[in-house]
Amino acid sequence: MEKENRKKSGCGCILGLIIVAILAFVITILVLYSMDPVKLQNSVNDAAEKMQAYLDEMNGVKRNGDDNLEFPEKEELTEAQRYYYYQQLSDTAKKIYVSIENNVEKLKNGEDNIPLPASLNEDAKSNVGGKDYIAKEFQAAWDAFMTDKSEYFYLDSSKVCLVTKMTTKGSNTNYEFAIGKGNNSNYFIDEFDSKEEVDNAIKKVESEKNNIIKNATGNNYEKMKYIHNWIVENVKYDVMNSENNSNIYGCLVDKNVVCEGYARTYKYLLDELNIPCVLVSGTAVDSEGNSERHAWNYVYIKNNWYAIDVTWDDPIIIGNGRVDEEIRYKYFLKGSNTMNKDHKTNGKITKEGLEFIYPELSTEDIK
Repeated sequence: MEKENRKKSGCGCILGLIIVAILAFVITILVLYSMDPVKLQNSVNDAAEKMQAYLDEMNGVKRNGDDNLEFPEKEELTEAQRYYYYQQLSDTAKKIYVSIENNVEKLKNGEDNIPLPASLNEDAKSNVGGKDYIAKEFQAAWDAFMTDKSEYFYLDSSKVCLVTKMTTKGSNTNYEFAIGKGNNSNYFIDEFDSKEEVDNAIKKVESEKNNIIKNATGNNYEKMKYIHNWIVENVKYDVMNSENNSNIYGCLVDKNVVCEGYARTYKYLLDELNIPCVLVSGTAVDSEGNSERHAWNYVYIKNNWYAIDVTWDDPIIIGNGRVDEEIRYKYFLKGSNTMNKDHKTNGKITKEGLEFIYPELSTEDIK
């Protein structure tokens, strides 16, 4: 205890000496440069930067470049990770993706023929296939958008189409492209009939989200575990094929979903917590040897990607049984050596769409 007290006292003395030195430096500046306000301002700024650098060091903050602060052992959700599938698109598809996101309110309003960027005309003319090329890029953009963005749970992919207008003069053909809803009255899944219903559903989802994430504290591992456990403890696997069973509304509000609803919700909540997470789809083989379409997540922590399958950590229990610890975390933060035994990824979101590439998992489970 005596040694510890001496150590603390020594730190206090050092801090005091530094403060005194800085004060002396400031006083000297005031005396020497009182007649030159420009030099005075520059010197004061220099002193402030030195003090901030010292405080940063005391708080464990490292500077990378000018104003880029990096907090040790804290993984931040980068734009590349938040828009993981967007990053894999061509420049043409990226323009379409951004246009879709910028026009979400028009989609909610049910507007038809929402214009896409005029520059797609040149993309169509400079690529083999013309309008067919744009149609393929539109599908890729939509697949990436709906996989990156679980919050747009109310949109029905089958009701969204690409509208193409061609104008030909001589040998010159020009194109105009737009988002349309075909013969549908809106772009919504069948559970919603109006913008008012959708806005009300969004409010319910956001209310549940806020109630959950306010209790997700600690480091990223602890937050991941908390969200995982909340879903396992509060949500049931849907065996009756109920409405909204594949989206975040079904999970957070109805609390009754299938695997896609589990995985989309896990991503949605981790996005809100600024933790890198992507939606993964493919097939999985159950304990009885049956293969079925499945969805789960990859998350980034400790400089590696790991898999989490919340659905399979929440098995259907008959009677009043409970899930023991071994089962609850059987698919929590696992590497490829574990996950690839019964999970197989498929990068095609739609049959004829772009084949996306998933992050490379750590071979070993998290330690």
